[in-house]
Amino acid sequence: MPGRLQNKIAIITGSSSGIGRAIALAFASEGATIVCSDLREEARPELATDASPLTTTQELARLGANALFVKCDTTSSSDVQALIQQAVEAFGRVDIMVNNAGVSLEGEWHGERPIWEYDDAAFETTMQVNIKGVFLGTKYASKQMIAQDAGPGGDKGWIINLSSIFGLVGKSGVCKLLLLFLRGGWRKKNISNSLTDFLSLLYSWLRGL
Repeated sequence: MPGRLQNKIAIITGSSSGIGRAIALAFASEGATIVCSDLREEARPELATDASPLTTTQELARLGANALFVKCDTTSSSDVQALIQQAVEAFGRVDIMVNNAGVSLEGEWHGERPIWEYDDAAFETTMQVNIKGVFLGTKYASKQMIAQDAGPGGDKGWIINLSSIFGLVGKSGVCKLLLLFLRGGWRKKNISNSLTDFLSLLYSWLRGL
């Protein structure tokens, strides 16, 4: 019996390790063709989700899935555009865009600090990856989706944006913004509406600093 994502083309950013790798393997198990994207193809050992020494693309090939790796810095407009273009050139369309790439510097070199001790560079990196990266992925994936023919179900594509749990709740010592999380498709204008809501929240948050 065909999987739920049979013949769907899915781009997953940050897919070399962690949650992104797990999403890629899960989507492939449902029949999707996967375009893996990350800064490097090799997994980060500290974010391993399984014991396989293979890269995500190699693991997908071993499992019989169709997969392609495209290096992409999600904070770069030209990189994200190239990612979408290479997916379309290879497979003809983009059905699913998963904006998974993200950073949590509090768990890395920066550590947890109150906002008055928070490093400017860490804040800028977090905003670039976790906000601008999601914006660019949403922008260029939706541009492609709106131009392509609808699929058998009548939709032209789906965009999934992930955020940390700290995008929903706070924690002492961790400075976070409420990040955008979409559950629907662009057909219902969820993207524009949610982006407007997000910018309003961002504005309110900045005014409160």
